[in-house]
Amino acid sequence: MNVLKIIEYLRAKAAPLKIAFFVFLGALVLFDLFLPREDAHYFVDKIYAFWTLFALAGCFLLIKISKGIAHLFLSKDEDYYG
Repeated sequence: MNVLKIIEYLRAKAAPLKIAFFVFLGALVLFDLFLPREDAHYFVDKIYAFWTLFALAGCFLLIKISKGIAHLFLSKDEDYYG
């Protein structure tokens, strides 16, 4: 199957895919509620859904920082080529 067709299909089905990802994230949080906490090595291991929320915040920050750096160093003025 052509990669371009896969990308076009995923773009056309973006809303259900986003819903599926959020459902999966919610399932991870629910699964985390049933894990045992008594023999945690670190204090953050005792916080429910910490690593799920940490990964979500880390991804968000990585995207925002990368986008900011790209705009800062790669963007040109409107009349740069003129």
